[in-house]
Amino acid sequence: MKQALALSALAVLSAASVAPAMAGPYLTTKVGAKGEGSDFDKSYIETRVGYETKYGNLKPYIEVGPAWETKDGEDATTMGQLEIGTKIKLTDNISSKIKAEFTQLNESGSDMEWKYEGTLTYEF
Repeated sequence: MKQALALSALAVLSAASVAPAMAGPYLTTKVGAKGEGSDFDKSYIETRVGYETKYGNLKPYIEVGPAWETKDGEDATTMGQLEIGTKIKLTDNISSKIKAEFTQLNESGSDMEWKYEGTLTYEF
C-alpha cells in the first residue's frame, strides 16, 4: 500500500513538474459535524496544503495535512491525510475528477484508511 501511495504521489508531482506556469499552491480547510436526528455523532477539521497545475486537459493536484476528529463522548483523534488526483476536461460539456485519499491515525499499529473516488459531470 505504501508503495502504491508513493508511486501515485510521484506521478502527480512528475506531471506538475513538466506543466506550464499556471501552477499554484493553496491552503484548504474543511470543517463539519455529523449526526442523526437530534443525536450528535462527530465533528472534524481537515487542513491541507495543496498544489494544482494544468497540463493539457488535466489538472493534477496533491494535498497533504493534518486532521482532527472528535466523536461524541471521546477525546479528539489526530491523523495525517494525503489526497492526490486530477480533474479532467473530456469535452466542452463533460468533465471528470479522479482522486485517492489516504488517512493515517497518529497511533502506532493503526491501519491506513483509504478511499478512491471518481465523478463524471455533464454541464448543460
